[in-house]
Amino acid sequence: MTDQCEGLQERMPETAHGGGTWSAAEAAHLAECAGCAAEWQAVQTAHRLGDSAARRVNVTRLSGAVLAGVARERRTSRWRRAGWLSGLAAAAAALALLVWRGQAPANNSTGEHAVVEFRLPLAELESLDEAQLRAVLDGLDAPLTDGSTSGGPTLGDLDDIQLERVLRSLEG
Repeated sequence: MTDQCEGLQERMPETAHGGGTWSAAEAAHLAECAGCAAEWQAVQTAHRLGDSAARRVNVTRLSGAVLAGVARERRTSRWRRAGWLSGLAAAAAALALLVWRGQAPANNSTGEHAVVEFRLPLAELESLDEAQLRAVLDGLDAPLTDGSTSGGPTLGDLDDIQLERVLRSLEG
């Protein structure tokens, strides 16, 4: 295959559709080269088949059917999404109501409800024992200031447990 063959093969579809004509040198090459002549014959046959098929298709009716199908699919998709979002919103509302009321759904036939506990796991508190957790809880209940205008406790005012807490908080 030569450069001239490649150039002709690229122009064959355009020429078959009436977008150009062959020059004298190109026509001579088509007459001499069996490969290019066979390909040109195939392109012309495909063009004729395409033209006959295009004449049998009602483009207006086909485009209307395609557009109607696209519109129908959009409506279906929109309704499907709305259904999922509505279901999710209802589930979230039910869950929020249960948490707000502090009750779980009935778990037996007597209709009794179990109380839902709110737990917030804190990695900093997991390693503490009961006494240390009580000290943290007591520290939370204490007022932030005692009414004095001093800047707060200094490191010398802290006991060993409090110093350890400060060091842990600085470690991250």
